[in-house]
Amino acid sequence: MSSVRKTEQGYSLFELMLILTVILIIILIAYPYYRQHVLQGRLNQAKATLLINAQFLSKHYQKHISYKQNKDNWPELPIIENQHFCFRIQGNPRFAPEEHFTLKAVAIDTEAEPRIIKLNQDGRIFICQSSSSRCDEENHFFNGKGQPDKNCRIF
Repeated sequence: MSSVRKTEQGYSLFELMLILTVILIIILIAYPYYRQHVLQGRLNQAKATLLINAQFLSKHYQKHISYKQNKDNWPELPIIENQHFCFRIQGNPRFAPEEHFTLKAVAIDTEAEPRIIKLNQDGRIFICQSSSSRCDEENHFFNGKGQPDKNCRIF
């Protein structure tokens, strides 16, 4: 008599479900860290853009002894938007001192990223946890009335 051997190939349903469970657990642990890393990278990119715009304003100040273009307008910034943030000067130029400015980066999608970054003429960079400023404001500057930015700290 000859015996026929039956060989099994492949994985059982239990083994597949076990592997799938392990993969899902890894994803659930890793995704929040990945998301945080992406948001931090975007903030750093916005910070770099603020520094470029601040350099432009410093050159403007050297030529005109004012950060303003005239008493009613700020100069147009070289970079006003990137993929994730818009960049503007905060405050109405009519009420701002000649030797002061605050640049501000606000997320285009404030639901995904409610934080904002500010840079002043002294080079201080602040991050605020929330703001009432939005990229779709009509003015070419962010309104500085009241306290639009909340929970700010040095970045």
